[in-house]
Amino acid sequence: LISMYFPPEPGGGSKTAFNRALILGKIGYTVFVLCAFPSYPSGRVAGNKYKGKFFYVEKMENFTLIRVRLLPIASEGFLRRFILFMNFIILSLVWMPKILKISSKVTLVYAMAPILFSSFLGSIYSKVTKSFFIYEATDLWPEETVAFNHKLSFIIFSLGKKLANLSYSLPDMIVVTSKLAAKYVTNNYKPRSPVYVLFIGVDPSRYEIKSKERAREVLVEKKILPYDVINKFVVLYAGVISKVTRVENLVCAANELNVKEKDILFLVIGEGEEKPRLEEIKQSNNLSNLYFLPFQASYLVSYIICAADVCVISLPPEPIYGVTISTKFFDYLACHKPQIGICGGELAEIINSNNVGLTVEDGEIDKLVDKILFLKKSPSLMQDMEKNSHDILQQFSLDNLAQKFNNVLINEINKR
Repeated sequence: LISMYFPPEPGGGSKTAFNRALILGKIGYTVFVLCAFPSYPSGRVAGNKYKGKFFYVEKMENFTLIRVRLLPIASEGFLRRFILFMNFIILSLVWMPKILKISSKVTLVYAMAPILFSSFLGSIYSKVTKSFFIYEATDLWPEETVAFNHKLSFIIFSLGKKLANLSYSLPDMIVVTSKLAAKYVTNNYKPRSPVYVLFIGVDPSRYEIKSKERAREVLVEKKILPYDVINKFVVLYAGVISKVTRVENLVCAANELNVKEKDILFLVIGEGEEKPRLEEIKQSNNLSNLYFLPFQASYLVSYIICAADVCVISLPPEPIYGVTISTKFFDYLACHKPQIGICGGELAEIINSNNVGLTVEDGEIDKLVDKILFLKKSPSLMQDMEKNSHDILQQFSLDNLAQKFNNVLINEINKR
């Protein structure tokens, strides 16, 4: 499994890679993960055991992790991310003889990050090892990159389309994370290989469900949350704080409700390039109902989600993000929490059709405020959403996804 991102790093890339490793393990593979030292998004390597090391092999659960050290720069902006991507690709090629010696007989190469470039890296590894090659397009580049009107958008898009065409031509099988993404790739790139939808999914057994009251007590005792959270209606966002995740929507909603609704508290947990700016808005507007906290230890994730009344997912309004289903959706689902999706596309359709939450569009602050107030005043509806979340959870469980994926994979390997 080739993924630049892997736990204990935060973020959707790391979470998706971990779930893919679990799925591959469930269907019988011995999993070796080629990844970077944990340093996303700050660029600072977390963990004393990595000090002074440039190459490190360790065990995590049943996986063997083969880590390479990247340049100590933050994952911010197009240029820095590109440098990190190239850094990972080059090191993965330089260390290839040692990596293949550790992993011994390779029968499957599954490449997923960095996007596009991992396809080229995975193709090289699969050719050297004569193995079946799967490329997962977790994001759609260059379309998502140019959605923010980068000053080099035209050049990036023109070159990116050529690279994307090439990346989709290399694998024996292409994996995407939503039905709309499969449709987009098939219609726009017409790859020769089959395109398979594999939802990011979730392992429910890793989420210990606790009552809201108990979860809050534990977090207060650990001094993670202030005592005044105990009797509040808590609106949670947990994840990377970037331009893509549009956390500013929640900050604006907090500003609208700061005086009118004293018993509503907005809790934002995470890091990212947008966090300093949003913290400045909090300070300048004296938003006492808005708390920013850093990423927390993984064992606290279920406590944090269970402590919330409603959980928020926020995506950009650009049409290309309509194919995205955030990893946070599955985390919240595993804890049976009502959700507010600031989104459109496939994610909005899943939330609305299964009645596990409500949706608004990006920038609709008045509607967002109304949805929050509506849920706060509708405990019976909240209970229905919690039940519905539990009911559809099996559909997205890793056990269920692994079984379906294995059937398809065996069929494709036999065709080869």
